[in-house]
Amino acid sequence: MRRSSRPGARSVLAFSDCPVSQPQAAHSPLEKPPSTAILCHTCGNVCKGEVLRVQNKYFHIKCFVCKACGCDLAEGGFFVRQGEYICTLDYQRLYGTRCFSCDQFIEGEVVSALGKTYHPDCFVCAVCR
Repeated sequence: MRRSSRPGARSVLAFSDCPVSQPQAAHSPLEKPPSTAILCHTCGNVCKGEVLRVQNKYFHIKCFVCKACGCDLAEGGFFVRQGEYICTLDYQRLYGTRCFSCDQFIEGEVVSALGKTYHPDCFVCAVCR
């Protein structure tokens, strides 16, 4: 197994074409040895070659995609919501907060007043601006 590190909560691992195995005690002919193969969380197939590990789950690189649009998440940022992996654009589109004044998505600092949310620069007097 080869490991290369990348920023974020995911790791790229490379496995040989053989399932991972460890020395085991002798089993009776009717008893199956416990499986030690690593399975992809998305498709359920054995992980071979290069795979990703995200939050203790393993994925084929081609299987780690946005739940909303299907784009590749292996190289970009993502959010996890209710166990689903979502790209940043779709997360913002689906769950982001918009500024009441300019209607753009808010990232970072916010100002909340009377049940409305604003960018700090957009929170100005409505009369004199």
